[in-house]
Amino acid sequence: MFISYNLEAFGDKLKELRRDLGYSQRELEKQSGISSDTLRRIEKGEVIPRYETLELLSSLYKEDLLELLKESRSHKMLTEYYDALDDIITTYNDEKMRALEKEIRDSFKENKDLVFINPNEVIQLLLLIRGAALYHSRFESDKTDAKNILLDALRLTQPSFNILQFMTYKYSFIELRILLLFAILLAEEKEISLSTKILYFILERLKKGAPTPYQMFLLVKIYTNICYNYHLEDAHKKVLLVADEALAYCLEKETTHGLNSLYYRKGIAEYHLKNKNYMSSLFRSFFILKLTGKEDLLAVYQKVTKEQYGIEIPMEY
Repeated sequence: MFISYNLEAFGDKLKELRRDLGYSQRELEKQSGISSDTLRRIEKGEVIPRYETLELLSSLYKEDLLELLKESRSHKMLTEYYDALDDIITTYNDEKMRALEKEIRDSFKENKDLVFINPNEVIQLLLLIRGAALYHSRFESDKTDAKNILLDALRLTQPSFNILQFMTYKYSFIELRILLLFAILLAEEKEISLSTKILYFILERLKKGAPTPYQMFLLVKIYTNICYNYHLEDAHKKVLLVADEALAYCLEKETTHGLNSLYYRKGIAEYHLKNKNYMSSLFRSFFILKLTGKEDLLAVYQKVTKEQYGIEIPMEY
């Protein structure tokens, strides 16, 4: 993961805290056991302090220095760009996509304040953005280019990557995100079985351990895409099973992220199965979009629902 810190600002804050407490570096050395040379280098922003060092100093400074270091990040972590990217992918906006790409490029340019840099992760994120842009193209050749770009992104870190052997590789979080978009493209090319296998693989990988908030959001997105794949195969009972499992997961994790998509897929499946509750599910989907201010996406949902299924949802409900 890419993390960068403004170590000079962090060091200045530590120096200020030490002086406010009336400590010299020598006095602090006696109390903490941390050498004055180490303290001097930390205060000058020359090194990143170890976890144990920050724990010791936190007790003496009466401050949570781990939190202070976190606040000294120079730039966003890559995961903080993912939510913005997901929104842009869902309701494609070329201008916003270009702005996001520019922000990332500007943010991760060489800078003396950047200390932990994994250039491959930055490049992979930029390739993911490019692939997402081509995913929305109306030209089929661009969809093929999108797949090739995503494969190039994965081969930055896994040179021999073969999509048919996807289960044999280990993936970073961003690589799983790239693999997810690749799976979505496969479904559009009618390779639904392979797409669904990849989606379930990513789902199980992310379920292991304690997921971060963004990983939880991504899990919901994967559930939604599995629902869509089953919808493409007219497996509407499977859509209901997966949607209900996903909704139960959201309830357990106390998240509303992606609920509109899950309720929509559930409602359409119920419609095909002649379940009279389908309007209730669709109402919930549309209400969530309206409540969260996603008017553009709401308009898309309304148009598609009317044109494809003959279901008209009133503007006021």
